Amino acid sequence: MIILTASITAAEGKDKELEEVLRGLVKGTATEEGALEYRLHRVKGNPVKFRFIEKFKDQAAFDFHLSTDHFKALGEKSVGLTQGEAEMEMLELIDSIPEK
Repeated sequence: MIILTASITAAEGKDKELEEVLRGLVKGTATEEGALEYRLHRVKGNPVKFRFIEKFKDQAAFDFHLSTDHFKALGEKSVGLTQGEAEMEMLELIDSIPEK
């Protein structure tokens, strides 16, 4: 399983526009067979920072996600809407409880 977080910060005054672009990415990813979880969050106390929590079945599913038109379009659609670089961190699951 591939688990990661991805963080994106909106440029000043562009948080609403960026949110719409990111919601579109969620909608597109929902159609991917190997996408197990793809959740978009706004960071509490920092309303211009967005964070995805993502889970993919395996490396092939993650690679497929990166090759989709909706993912590739993110770069073009977010021009002028972000500040700084997006940050991605791969996670290694150690232990968990089942989601309720």
